[in-house]
Amino acid sequence: MTTPLRFAAGSLVIGLLALAVKAAAWQVSGSAALYSDALESLVNVFAALMVIFALQTAAKPADFEHPYGHAKAELLSAVAEGGLIVFAAVLILETAAKTILAPHLPERPWLGLALNASGGVINALWAFVLSRSGATKRFPALAADQAHLVADAITTLGIIAGLTLAVVARLPILDPLIAIAIAVQIAVIGGRTIMRSLSLLLDRAPPPDIVARIRNLVGTHAVGAIEAHDMRMRQAGRSSFLEFHLVVPGAMSVAESHTICDRIEAALKDEMPGVIITIHVEPDHKAKHQGILVV
Repeated sequence: MTTPLRFAAGSLVIGLLALAVKAAAWQVSGSAALYSDALESLVNVFAALMVIFALQTAAKPADFEHPYGHAKAELLSAVAEGGLIVFAAVLILETAAKTILAPHLPERPWLGLALNASGGVINALWAFVLSRSGATKRFPALAADQAHLVADAITTLGIIAGLTLAVVARLPILDPLIAIAIAVQIAVIGGRTIMRSLSLLLDRAPPPDIVARIRNLVGTHAVGAIEAHDMRMRQAGRSSFLEFHLVVPGAMSVAESHTICDRIEAALKDEMPGVIITIHVEPDHKAKHQGILVV
């Protein structure tokens, strides 16, 4: 099993453990707010399953039907996770609406809060492990999972504070109001996850600082060429694609121009391992006198 798959499997185990604890917290208390937190943990479990499937699919090599590989499976997984989060928000709102008509204080509140807090700690610790591993920087599916776990831990903290106030101040209406607030919060998180992943599915360009770094590398390592123009870059999951036209002197041999291309590709792949590069070599009369001038 690869490293990202191990992390995904770990997320599944952690998700099941947190779900069991938070479901117990809801059962002993009957709290709408704790129900909302347990439901969000259920989403974590389904999300972990989707991450495992996405990573396995994305790791498949390119084939005849998918010549550019399967990297976008991770992004589809993130979109599905965002949809699940929004669906959970709708279910929470439904329960909160019923509870707000007949609000009541949670039963055995302190036991319920203690159990819920332990579930939040479990999620927070695993989110920290994912962040420290560095895997979230290379695998969008794990990044979405880690972001959701952080949001889950913050939500749990807010629930504990709000329900503690409700019990101490004898304000039962706070329970469904907290659930509504949670529903709105996670709906926003789900919406952002969907929009961010859809943006990448639409072949969004890398951040400006990466684009500037790539342009600088091309200009520095294309010695012997004249210019590079019509550069285009896109990201698809963990894969990056780069293509541009390289103008060389008309009298230059194919072997010499190929050597320049090899030098450029080596420098770019040192900076961006796994990047897929396409360079179209053109003679000097094709120069546009714009783009990247070779230093």
